[in-house]
Amino acid sequence: MFKLRSLLGSRVVSLGALVGALPLAAAGCGGAPPPAAAVPPPVVSAAPVVKEEAPDLTPVAAPAELVALARFKTPRTAVETVAAWAGLPYKLHDVLPAELKDLESVVAWDAPLEAAVALDPLGEGKVPQPLAVVSLGLTSLDGALSFARGRGQRVRQLRAGVYRIGDADDWSCTAGVAVGSAPARLVCGERAHDVDGLFNYATRGLPNEALASLDFQIELRLAPVKTKYAAEIGSARLLGGFLLREVQLDNPRFDRALSDVAYGLIDETTAFVQDLDKLRIEGNLDTAKNVANLALDMKFTGQKSWLTQATAETISLAEPAPEAFWQLPADSTAASYSVGWKPGRLKPLGHTLSDLLDAFLETEKVPAGLRDQASKAIEAAFAANTKHVHAKGELTDIPAEPMLAADYRVFGWQMIGIEGDPKPLFAVLDGVSGVFNSRDLARVLKTQGVILDPKLMPKLSSHGITVKGYKPGAKAYRVDMPPEVFTKLAKQYGVEAPMVKTKTPVKSLPLSMLVAYDGDRSWVGISPDEKALIKRLEALKDAKQPVLRTREGLEGLKGAPRVAGGYLTIASFAGQLSAAGVHGADADQVISALPHHGQTPVLYTAEVSATGPEVRTSFSLPRASVEDLGALAPVLMLMGGKHRSRATP
Repeated sequence: MFKLRSLLGSRVVSLGALVGALPLAAAGCGGAPPPAAAVPPPVVSAAPVVKEEAPDLTPVAAPAELVALARFKTPRTAVETVAAWAGLPYKLHDVLPAELKDLESVVAWDAPLEAAVALDPLGEGKVPQPLAVVSLGLTSLDGALSFARGRGQRVRQLRAGVYRIGDADDWSCTAGVAVGSAPARLVCGERAHDVDGLFNYATRGLPNEALASLDFQIELRLAPVKTKYAAEIGSARLLGGFLLREVQLDNPRFDRALSDVAYGLIDETTAFVQDLDKLRIEGNLDTAKNVANLALDMKFTGQKSWLTQATAETISLAEPAPEAFWQLPADSTAASYSVGWKPGRLKPLGHTLSDLLDAFLETEKVPAGLRDQASKAIEAAFAANTKHVHAKGELTDIPAEPMLAADYRVFGWQMIGIEGDPKPLFAVLDGVSGVFNSRDLARVLKTQGVILDPKLMPKLSSHGITVKGYKPGAKAYRVDMPPEVFTKLAKQYGVEAPMVKTKTPVKSLPLSMLVAYDGDRSWVGISPDEKALIKRLEALKDAKQPVLRTREGLEGLKGAPRVAGGYLTIASFAGQLSAAGVHGADADQVISALPHHGQTPVLYTAEVSATGPEVRTSFSLPRASVEDLGALAPVLMLMGGKHRSRATP
């Protein structure tokens, strides 16, 4: 469609470069200035004394081309508060490089650190480089200028109260008086053109904009982009048409289905961009409640896209966390609920994709029966109810065989409760099983250039099971993966696979998926341990089992109607630690040794409001979780060093 070159990330000068601007530039100029010439006696003159012009502090509005801004309200307080929570004995002074410590007398570390990016109204070319600056508060303008001069930097006055500092080629900085909590600001950018274009807003506009109770905020604004690049956005269909011709198969049915999907995606993407107005990330540290609050906010100004319309429809579906959520196991390391999409919303998508798949398989001369099974599986997947609850946890009975133990630790157990009968689920899984076990699959893959070693192909099977408390007809689907697959993946990603030799090496690594119906919900369980999974599902119907309603720390999920919510814990990532190189019981020992054992819930919620609509996803990170992360950080650093040394030849 179009590309804005490094709109925010690479264009915004990094904090390290900004903070280092003055002293690093000063280091490049050595020697003391020459002695001043003798001053002759003053000449008496009748001319009037001209007073220095007062700096201009007239408020400045945000530029119409502003596309991004970032604000860090009190860097010193925030950094030192989080460090204290994490148990790290550091102050901001301690983490500054030696050459920057003198800056403490110049930089106002408790004034907002700010950044801004704007489209360049004077830029040349089809996609000109945007303007980008970072603004740092100063304790005083005179102090900053003296600091720069004392280190040999050239200081030039541009106008009253505004001074250019240094002559570096790779950055440009200007200091000047400012409004807001800091009396002056240092504004730096990659080019002098950037600084000149945004200096007035950085010193006389942005510092006066309210931050309310927020400690930091990042905001992206799409309106200027949509206005300036309206023609490029509108030409997306034309570009898509050229790309489409490269992948068509000269089969009328397939090419027509592919065109429907491709143009549908292009139209949806274009409409979504037109609907989206602002994207905001914000957060604050609540020291009274010992929690860090984070939020992602998406503001829309229209409902042209399918996704925006479907999102707006969830407003009427919002509800408090359902009873099924509170009846999930109390030892779940993570759990969630969602109202899902409006029933039937996904069916048209399923029909379109199934038609595309059927047309493709037809070109590959796949038998009609198998094509029909695959197409129906796709349609069934999109016809299933999306309202659900979910929980996951760790398996306790770990086998001794290293590869099998890793399998158990990585996958643990999961259960998903979906409203409605299990017919769509059975249709999906039976369809996938039929396609996967078909002899035609290898032939189709081979025509696409994918040649698989038969020894590395997983095996998929199914069988009936009995789950107490559920209706008859429950079924288990099992995938058996050859260990060699994981060994190859481990080598590819530089992870040490647990290949300890045993008397009875494992022949395959299992993963089971169970489907059972209790009369109200269809329950899907996933785990390598089928027996343990059945016991988990049966425990849901045992009134004596501890449930989430009795677990502490979940009060924030009660009461208010929302479209989704849940929690996660550090312990929920124990399996990922195993996969990343902490093997055997080591990952469990690492988690257990944390101050709070990684069990503190980190809550998250999703809400949709009618204005726009607007979607807000919020996270609450308790101090206890930060303390655990602080204790875990050294372990992760050691792991990273271990992997780097292993990768070095």
